Amino acid sequence: RELAAVCSTGTAVIAIGSTDTADFTRSLLRHGCADYLVKPVSPAAVREASAVALDELPERTYAGRVIAFAGTAGCGSSTLVAAIARGEAAAGRTATVVDLDPAAGTLAARFEVEPAGGLPELLASLQPEPAADVAESAHPEEPAETFPSIRPEQLDHVCAPVETGLSLVAYPLAGPLPDAPASQAVNALLEHLANRSHAVLVTGASEPGLRTGIMSEADARVLLFEPTLPSICAAVHTLARLGRELPTILVQSHPRVRKSALSPAQIRYALAERRPDVVLPFDPALHATAIGSRRARAPGKAWREALGKVVDRAVEGPVATAP
Repeated sequence: RELAAVCSTGTAVIAIGSTDTADFTRSLLRHGCADYLVKPVSPAAVREASAVALDELPERTYAGRVIAFAGTAGCGSSTLVAAIARGEAAAGRTATVVDLDPAAGTLAARFEVEPAGGLPELLASLQPEPAADVAESAHPEEPAETFPSIRPEQLDHVCAPVETGLSLVAYPLAGPLPDAPASQAVNALLEHLANRSHAVLVTGASEPGLRTGIMSEADARVLLFEPTLPSICAAVHTLARLGRELPTILVQSHPRVRKSALSPAQIRYALAERRPDVVLPFDPALHATAIGSRRARAPGKAWREALGKVVDRAVEGPVATAP
């Protein structure tokens, strides 16, 4: 408040500190801070916060970062998500992994934890309601929709702790398969989780409409494909649904074999001459033990370097949302 009294009108204040709680962050934002960065602060985080303060990026209602992952079955999405989440926790940050696959339970197995439960009920309860100012809207025939706030205890109920700084939100491993949730309900949950974690990594959305709705609203999108025609076709279909205005990190993954039956020229042709942003090489260590488990073997240098490129683009890079 004292700082605001001596700043000229329109000054954007970005605070940097060591207190890492949602209540403290919300208090700063309520008192007029444009953003709050928790130490240690990376150059990428400073650039992103400055760009937001200068209105060069869309306004966000949450402090963390939502990263959406998609890919065909077996292309290594879960492996990549688990590795990034473990890396974030090891670096002293916080990460929440959201697995929307109701059948496989892959990430629960990798992290060797039992899902906390309650996810289907929470998503089903998030029904949109008309905004309070509908009567004053310029287009009352198209009222805006908001979603009810999620209480802290509701988030606690669906988050299963994996280790310090890392938690998992996933469907229960037993019981009937739930209906696919609305993408708006999932995005509302992700925003609330992003006010608790530095990074929220969401994967497992197989229904095309749900996958597109989540990826469209995420701060970064990672699309994996194997160098096979079926996997490339699925990736091209997803890119087409997202549109060119949504930048997507394209990752060519080799989870099963060292080389592809397709040549680089054939892969580029199938991708309409687009080159992958990152190539994840085959690594035998990933077949011995699953990344994310406590008995995981460390992958080789080439795979770790490729992982670092994905992290630089998806976690540390600028927010890549639609204009």
